[in-house]
Amino acid sequence: MNLRLAIFKPMLKLAMERTGHGAALGFKITKIGRGEVEMMFPYKAEVIGNPVTGVVHGGVIVSLLDTCCGSAAITTLTSAAVTPTMDLRLDYMHPAEPHKPIYVVAKVYRNTSNVMFCRGSAWQDDPENPIAHCVATFMKVETPSISLTNIIRRRFNHLIRGAKAFEKEADK
Repeated sequence: MNLRLAIFKPMLKLAMERTGHGAALGFKITKIGRGEVEMMFPYKAEVIGNPVTGVVHGGVIVSLLDTCCGSAAITTLTSAAVTPTMDLRLDYMHPAEPHKPIYVVAKVYRNTSNVMFCRGSAWQDDPENPIAHCVATFMKVETPSISLTNIIRRRFNHLIRGAKAFEKEADK
């Protein structure tokens, strides 16, 4: 394993599990390798699509596959860049069973200078019996503003602003 990936793994895990969309839905990254990511989604009643059956909403499946594929694409980067989704095609095979976790795997199968091509699959008990599978493309968008130093600086400034606002409220 190279040093860059060793440092990058916990950062990706933190970004996908503890912030924004991934945190709201409760995604868990279980494996990160170069061009490959695995995730798990624990069943949550808050995202039921059909209250009669208790089946998870299909949008959660799309989001899981998109996030997993996008994360796999990120692991192939060699410079500061973001990887927005260009295209995502998804086939549903059957509904997810209620009260069971959903597992997802995504792999980059082709990586060009500007586009990463991924495949993903979501399942519950058996990877050979997928709930859904997808193919997706992600664009490399170079952005020098994404560096560990800049990220830490922005997060620190955000914390400072929050602390100052909290102090002002407390002084009232």
